[in-house]
Amino acid sequence: MALLDILLDKITEADLNNLISAGVPESPTIDYKRDTYGNSVDDKREFLADVSSFANTIGGDIVIGIDEANGLPTEVKPLAGDIDAEVRRLESIALSGIEPRLTNLRIRPVSVIGGHVIIVRIPRSFVPPHRVIAQNSGRFYARAGTRKYEPNVDQLRHLFIDAPHMLERIRSFRADRLVKIAAGDTPIPLGQLGKVVLHVIPLPSFADGRMADIVSELAKGTHVPLPLDEVGLPSQASVNLDGYLNCSVGGANTRKGYAQFFRNGAIEGVGELRSDDNVNSRFIARDLTNLVVSRVRQYLDVLKAYDLGLPVYIFLSISNAAHVVYRYADASGMGWHDSPPLSREIVSLPEIYIDNFDVDVIDVMRPAFTTLWNAVGFSSCDRYNDVAKWKGSSPYALWWH
Repeated sequence: MALLDILLDKITEADLNNLISAGVPESPTIDYKRDTYGNSVDDKREFLADVSSFANTIGGDIVIGIDEANGLPTEVKPLAGDIDAEVRRLESIALSGIEPRLTNLRIRPVSVIGGHVIIVRIPRSFVPPHRVIAQNSGRFYARAGTRKYEPNVDQLRHLFIDAPHMLERIRSFRADRLVKIAAGDTPIPLGQLGKVVLHVIPLPSFADGRMADIVSELAKGTHVPLPLDEVGLPSQASVNLDGYLNCSVGGANTRKGYAQFFRNGAIEGVGELRSDDNVNSRFIARDLTNLVVSRVRQYLDVLKAYDLGLPVYIFLSISNAAHVVYRYADASGMGWHDSPPLSREIVSLPEIYIDNFDVDVIDVMRPAFTTLWNAVGFSSCDRYNDVAKWKGSSPYALWWH
């Protein structure tokens, strides 16, 4: 068994005992410590070196409160005292002693007979390398086998250039999906009119090309991405070749949409735009922005629930956009006008990078909305006021739809 295969919040005393009974050895992804790290300068530096070595390599867990012999766990040695204070102390050391800061480090105590075991979960970093800066150390660490080491110049160079390559793989995935969507290659039949497309993609999924067993993961919980469709339509879920599909079910005259949860962890939401004549499609500020913001928030919650990692890239696009217009009210508020059409098949808006699942989605999506409004001849999205603050009611009320 691998502890990393279990969501951190789901780890129990039984899982820790299984490490011992199964003889799970220390490895590049797990390290056992009988005692917690002390308060001396050397102890703190050791903790920071251990944490950064995992972050700079493939990630892993430091399990504090399990004794080991020759790398094999032997028995649980519960930690006593104020465990919450100890967790806060370790978090403070890590946050202030590593550069750049590790934003997705998590530390959790697990209750066991006689006290607690602390698990420090360090996901692989995608903005490496990280160095220890406490007490002016300035050292880099990586991990090989069960040991940490200081990488040489060539190894550091590889750490610096690896992350941009992963981002290119994400961009290529998104570009390929947009071409297929525009050509009608979608998991449910959609019309050839304009569509809004949303991709929410965790970078860790593209780190090594691994495939997540999304179907099995979904069986463990209830978090399912919602279709990008008209508010209130019923939906129908199923598994398919790419992973897990959730699509809207409506009558012949309703706009359809779907959410595809890919096996690599990416979520794709697609929804048809409104049309009056089956030739031109249109979007309205409130409807489009509310739907996009609510779905981005919900998709992020899904990724967080299944511990698919940070950072996450968000991409908003308009597909089949040649005849898509923006419909807006005139100055009197008594009539409507249409902008010139977007006049291109695919409109790809700027990517959004987040390193925290609890971001303000309204704020982070503003650059994408601004660019879309620029494309139809407006200086900014009219859902934001002159100081870039959201106008009107919160779209988060749409989560449950």
